[in-house]
Amino acid sequence: MGAVLEPNGPAATPLARQILSSATTLCKPEKNFPLSPLTLHQPHPHLLRAFLFLVGAHVLFTFLDATAKALASQMGVPLVTLARHSLHALFMLAFFAPTMGWAVFRNLTRTRRPGLQLVRGLLLAGFTFFFFTGLRYLPQAEATSINFLTPFFVMVLAGPLLGERVTWVRWVGVALGFIGMLIIVRPGNNLAPIGVFFIILTMLCNIGFQMLTRKLSAIDNSIATIFIAALVGTTASLLALPLQEVWGGWPKELSSLQLFLLASMGVTGSLSQWCLIRAYYWSSASFIATLVYLQIVWATLSGWVFFGQLPDTLTFVGMGIICLTGIGVMLVERRGRVRS
Repeated sequence: MGAVLEPNGPAATPLARQILSSATTLCKPEKNFPLSPLTLHQPHPHLLRAFLFLVGAHVLFTFLDATAKALASQMGVPLVTLARHSLHALFMLAFFAPTMGWAVFRNLTRTRRPGLQLVRGLLLAGFTFFFFTGLRYLPQAEATSINFLTPFFVMVLAGPLLGERVTWVRWVGVALGFIGMLIIVRPGNNLAPIGVFFIILTMLCNIGFQMLTRKLSAIDNSIATIFIAALVGTTASLLALPLQEVWGGWPKELSSLQLFLLASMGVTGSLSQWCLIRAYYWSSASFIATLVYLQIVWATLSGWVFFGQLPDTLTFVGMGIICLTGIGVMLVERRGRVRS
């Protein structure tokens, strides 16, 4: 078995140190089977860190979605999802192999709750299939906005399922964020019904995925959680590959740009999932549920920059409501914790 990772040692580059530090205990002897030092206990919430990790996840998710939207219009969705999950897994193997050695696969699949990890991976696979398909028919901003009904359900379920205390500030934040979403997705946009249908399926997968992400962040190492989901997604994509012809068709040939975009999905997929798990670690699901509306802003900007869909005045109003609400909730809760 490989040596224990040393985040400050010669094997760790400055850019990789923080990721390596969260995987340190994966390489310890099997008999110890420790939880990550990041998940031995739930720390005191650090809302600023949670916010920054969430913003990082959103930006990476937005690039991933824009890449998927471009590719899904040129080839079938199963091939795109296969690239997204398999290259994600390969990227992680290549990243950790130099320090973990031949034990890299065993270390990255180490878990205390294999059943929950399998379900979470299947939910992520479903999310990916349905969202990428929805992006074939809907603009990126509208597809993202519809999917953001998810935080409302996470807010409702966080209390009975996760035992979290949901403050009135968060309820107000979710309500205002939902209003901002409705302004962006207002009547008259002529959205394709089939696209809306696939995004609703995406939302249902996303609800379960977010709840299990929160639960597993306090049980398993976050790096293992990311890798297992990539393996499950790769398997699901391989099983769906025979549907490629009826799910968008096979490309006649792949250009250099298409190959680059397919390969980039592995990197952005890995880093975005890690940032999301870190955000959940430093806060609660109900707090994250308020702030995740900020991704609509990035999706709108992405649609404008990459696909020529310029937001109008009302869309900017909705974006402003969402941004100010998210930041306001963070500041109010920080002030409340300082006083207490």
